[in-house]
Amino acid sequence: MDDKANGAVQAADEEELTTTAPNPRPEVWKMPDPVFRKTSGRLPKNFEREYFAEPVTQESPKPAPSSTVDAAPQPEPLPKSPTLKIILVVLGLLAMIAFIAVFLSVVYFMFLR
Repeated sequence: MDDKANGAVQAADEEELTTTAPNPRPEVWKMPDPVFRKTSGRLPKNFEREYFAEPVTQESPKPAPSSTVDAAPQPEPLPKSPTLKIILVVLGLLAMIAFIAVFLSVVYFMFLR
């Protein structure tokens, strides 16, 4: 009889100990209305002058190049050869295949043998 009474008292105590408030229902989120702005699609009249003008700097004037220094004429650059590109691509592919083969052989001998 005492066990039932103690069990009933414990259950009543547990109910009284829960002091958390019930969770309120979450508010449903609603997307705000979009804001559409109308423009003419044209830039202001002095836009290029204001934003793309070169900045004025306080530099001293550069001396004029002297005519006593003879500049050696620069040779014209040679056109790029497509053969060199093909050779480099093939060498790169061979290097990747060699790396993969070495890596797999190390994994095989270290872990799978």
